[in-house]
Amino acid sequence: MIKFFKKIYYSVWADAINYERIKNGGEDHWKTFTFAYMSILMALNILAILSAFLYFTGYDIFLSMISKIEERITLNERLISIIWSILILFLPSLIFTYFSIFYKKKYKYILENYEFKNGKLLLIYFVVTIIAFFGFSLLNKFG
Repeated sequence: MIKFFKKIYYSVWADAINYERIKNGGEDHWKTFTFAYMSILMALNILAILSAFLYFTGYDIFLSMISKIEERITLNERLISIIWSILILFLPSLIFTYFSIFYKKKYKYILENYEFKNGKLLLIYFVVTIIAFFGFSLLNKFG
């Protein structure tokens, strides 16, 4: 099962890297740009998973995590939300992306072993991420 998800993950990355390098002419800046938008998409995936957890269980992890932050730091609500976003969404996705793709130039292995699908996998990943994010957010709001 892990091999299956690893293959999908690396296939999407191969598509993203090649799409940026070939289609967008990003041979010079593909690392930074691809790292940034794929990390943001992964952060949205984390948020979608947390929203799905809230929808299916009724347990609000958001409030639980924020209350833990509030116990340690006394700040205004907006700043706590920003800290929560950085610690729970962005930092894990940045670290995971870096170590799974860029550490020791793993992207070279990915580009050699996974084919370019002309951006189709990247588009599917983007659409599924956005639908999951907004879908579970709306289900929680109106459900």
